[in-house]
Amino acid sequence: MKEKLYKYRMESYQLFEYQALEEHLERMARRGWQLEQVGNFFWKYRREDPRATSYAVTYLPELSAFDPEVTSASRTLDEYCEEAGWEKVCDWTQMQIYRTDQTDPVPLETDEAVRLRTIRRSVRKSYLLPLGVLLLLLLWILISLVSIRGSRAIAFLSKPDSLFSVCVTLLAFVMVLVHLLAYGVWVLRSARSVAHGGPCAASRFCYRFDNAFLVLVLLLLAGYVIGSFASGQGGPAAYFLLYASCILVMIAALGSLRRQLRQEGVSRWGNRTAVILVDVGMALVVGVVMSFATGWLRQTPSEPRQIVRAESLASVPSSDGWDDLWDGSTSPLLSFQNVRQYEMYPGENFLQYRVYEPRLFGLSSWCIDQLLTDDAVSWNEESAGSLPVDNVFYASFPDGDERWLLAGNQKILCVDASWELTQDDLAVLYENA
Repeated sequence: MKEKLYKYRMESYQLFEYQALEEHLERMARRGWQLEQVGNFFWKYRREDPRATSYAVTYLPELSAFDPEVTSASRTLDEYCEEAGWEKVCDWTQMQIYRTDQTDPVPLETDEAVRLRTIRRSVRKSYLLPLGVLLLLLLWILISLVSIRGSRAIAFLSKPDSLFSVCVTLLAFVMVLVHLLAYGVWVLRSARSVAHGGPCAASRFCYRFDNAFLVLVLLLLAGYVIGSFASGQGGPAAYFLLYASCILVMIAALGSLRRQLRQEGVSRWGNRTAVILVDVGMALVVGVVMSFATGWLRQTPSEPRQIVRAESLASVPSSDGWDDLWDGSTSPLLSFQNVRQYEMYPGENFLQYRVYEPRLFGLSSWCIDQLLTDDAVSWNEESAGSLPVDNVFYASFPDGDERWLLAGNQKILCVDASWELTQDDLAVLYENA
């Protein structure tokens, strides 16, 4: 069987984890795989004879991801390293990766204080700034989600796609925060070590953390997709998969374009301009595709287990010509059904009821609190009487409409009607909705 010539691996080393990266590349060389290229998602390795190869990493802080592969600074560094017996492998933003087969190679860095300053300058531009902006953006999103109140908050928790988005946003926030803290700890440890004549601190914490984080996200994604399709709510999951695929294709295509322009020696300004223009064009295409996908993937809400018809209530003003609409959603936290019925002619009367069924202990009380503070309605607590519930709340409106809130054993019913409902009507609704 013919052995494969190339291998692609997803690596999650950070710019300041250079010792861990050097050790990893040397282990791969002993197994017969030499690094050839660093990509957006995967690193490319070429099969060669297993041998003891030494790898070394240094930095050029003034470079960016859009500079040509060969600049005056990189050419000078390459010539210096070549004289010392080091071969240039590739670069990764400011990080320059070299290797040699010498048994006792000349070290590329001899002053650890200079190395620390160089790494900090490199990280500040291509690591700290993007992560800092992303952290603030994720924090703003989380604050916006937490600030949702009332029935909107309950409906939000009943949707699997909403819960998934919250989990992903929270995990991303934790990941970015951990990265920033890990880098800060590394700087402090390195500064302390260098001040006492030692090397920069070794770290592979982010590498291990990111691998565990990736597994967690994949498990969460699999659970969300499988659960959504299993519950008949696969439309949003399919939409998310399509959108994520478009974003990944965009990132891969833009990365490939950027590398091609670097190889051709296009200037930083020209490279960045071309990538931005292509990025805008692809974003417009993705926007058009997703707008069409919204219609393709729209699903008709599943019909409630049973609809309590307005005509079946003893107090209904008219028993002829009623129409109904419904929607709802179900998540691991709670299920929600909304049924709206309208009198088609003369069209003045209506009945709407919403059923909330929390699935976690303690969530029922929270749902009641949210509904009681919704829409600035002035509620009055009423006696449950013969109703099979624990709590009853009532609100009336100047136009004669009324609203009832009935809370029992892990079931909450909120009813709006254009006429006065009796306790028998409420009992029928609560027991059958």
